[in-house]
Amino acid sequence: MTNQTTRVLELLKRFNNGQKVCIESLSYDELWLGKSEKTIRRDLDVIKEVFPNSFELIRGEKGCYKAITQEAFNQFLDGRNLSLLIQTFSIAQRSELFKSFDIDPYDKKIIESKLKESKKIYEFKTKPFESKKDNYELMKKLEHAIYHREYITVQYSVKSRVEEYEVKPYKILFMHENFYLACEVDAINFSFSVYRISKIKEIIRSTKTFHKNRDIEDFIKFMQTPFAKYQQGFREHLIDVVLEVDKSKVFYFKAKKYLNSQEIVETKENGNLIVAYKVTQNIEIEELIKRWLPYVKVIKPLSLKNKIDDELREYLSY
Repeated sequence: MTNQTTRVLELLKRFNNGQKVCIESLSYDELWLGKSEKTIRRDLDVIKEVFPNSFELIRGEKGCYKAITQEAFNQFLDGRNLSLLIQTFSIAQRSELFKSFDIDPYDKKIIESKLKESKKIYEFKTKPFESKKDNYELMKKLEHAIYHREYITVQYSVKSRVEEYEVKPYKILFMHENFYLACEVDAINFSFSVYRISKIKEIIRSTKTFHKNRDIEDFIKFMQTPFAKYQQGFREHLIDVVLEVDKSKVFYFKAKKYLNSQEIVETKENGNLIVAYKVTQNIEIEELIKRWLPYVKVIKPLSLKNKIDDELREYLSY
């Protein structure tokens, strides 16, 4: 057995045990004592040639690597994460997007079997979301265009007609039980739009590519609802919404964030809760307010309070 073979086998053993392997630390190890960094990297390259996906560089730690082991998966699949994983695959199955996952057929059968077992414990009740049988090919085209930053033309169903839009695709979003395509648009009146994927009839690819707008990328991360409205420097234009929640319903607002921006400002002496949000336009929060009437009232902005009051009076007048 050569010295290099001994070193490579030792590296494989450490990776298999879930250990972190760092080039600097190895240089002080007995097997690599006196060896150059170049020699240590060649040992690692031997493993990579045979097992290309066996280990990965650890972000933020120069020259350190770790393998994805069964032990790592077992740690991930604990009680805190298992229900989320099950729900993810459950959503994918029911929306006919499961087959678009590049998973080995045998592995997919194992996952499906686990999903069946989970139904003895979990029952997911959600709003019905839209699905199409040709979603697989459509999603693959979108994934390719997003990854390679290619312009695409979207044939989109609008009422009784189909319209075409040339867009720069950024992300596929899952919000309000539906999938959306978030895009930058070269238009006079607006520069960003979301399209419900179930309404996309066809995707026409292009050879043109684009550079992403960082402000739009930031906006997509901030988005809380499909009704979010983008404008350049959007954070400077956010609307502060403050609500007062009746003490009888405080528990629900403390237990759950109804929008990502939700912050509890204070608990009043009478037990009522003051809650604040940041939205891009009032319509983003109107549904939430109406859902909790009469236990929620708008403190600010005044324009939103007046609109809710007017709609409530109109409704009661019938």
